[in-house]
Amino acid sequence: MNAQDYVYTVAVLADIHGNAAALRAVLNALVDQNFDALIFAGDLVLNGPRPAETLDIIRALDVPTIYGNADRYVCDPNHPDPGVQWVREQLDAGGIAWLAGLPFAHRITPPGGESPTDDLLIVHATPTDVEAVLALESDRFGLLQVTPQSKAERLLGSAQADLILGGHLHYASSGKVGERRCATVGSVGFPCDGDARAAYAMAAWDGRNWQVQHCRVDYNHLQVAAEIEQSSFPFAANSAERIRRARFIPQE
Repeated sequence: MNAQDYVYTVAVLADIHGNAAALRAVLNALVDQNFDALIFAGDLVLNGPRPAETLDIIRALDVPTIYGNADRYVCDPNHPDPGVQWVREQLDAGGIAWLAGLPFAHRITPPGGESPTDDLLIVHATPTDVEAVLALESDRFGLLQVTPQSKAERLLGSAQADLILGGHLHYASSGKVGERRCATVGSVGFPCDGDARAAYAMAAWDGRNWQVQHCRVDYNHLQVAAEIEQSSFPFAANSAERIRRARFIPQE
């Protein structure tokens, strides 16, 4: 994807999960790239060692940000998960209130485009459910299979756009549900595709369609894994292993 061939470009970052080092690495990489807008697509603070620092970085950027399912957990004072409660203890009341006020989706109509036909619709998981799984392609470890068409149609609901772009799965994918084009971006903080580098995407409008380029950035993921293990996070060993192996590992 050659930047000068595109008229509007959006950097999309999803699933940071409290990994401030990975977030800083991506933001540093973006300094040398041309883009028109930056969007955060949810799951900002849960599972990594530095939720407060991560949230401070994101809030200071003052860019469109939507919530993910993990952000909803953190906003619930009665959530039973001890990891969620640990994150709540790291954040101040203002940070939690900010998370609670985030919108479900963000829609971009490109310059000269028509809405909704030409829009980029950014969601965390699906346009109807922040926690549902819409798998457009199987993951490399065989944990997720492609979502059946009838279910996929239900998960998209009535959403219309040139491209519906989400995160949530922690790996890049693309496909069509009927005639609707969909894609997912990889995870900044906890990739699940076997590649430990931080992942993000550039969505670019070429005057006819949105095209997605997936990008990776090296950072010291082993240091972050060690930091998680040295923290008091209740599921530290599991999170550290996810970082090291760049794949989903169920909590025991």
